[in-house]
Amino acid sequence: MNGPLPTMQEASQEAEFQLCAAKDVLEWQHALIKAMHLDHLHDGGKGIGDLFQVAKYFNDTGFGGVYSAIDEFRVLGESAPQNSQSENVARESGGDE
Repeated sequence: MNGPLPTMQEASQEAEFQLCAAKDVLEWQHALIKAMHLDHLHDGGKGIGDLFQVAKYFNDTGFGGVYSAIDEFRVLGESAPQNSQSENVARESGGDE
């Protein structure tokens, strides 16, 4: 992550977007699993190869950027002040009295 840290509002908006993207991917995966099951039950599994290719596409595209977003949030979390740092600042400024 290069550049200035995002504001809390920007970080929360990005987190919301990434959670929605992950939710969409999970819904697609659920639909693919149901389709594979139905294909197995009613068509002897003839279409599973094509359905698998759709599932593989999700994997190959990094699930819509969810993996890169996880890495970005990890870096952001590591660079954020820790509780002990903010407690020390509060004590020094007289906010903990």
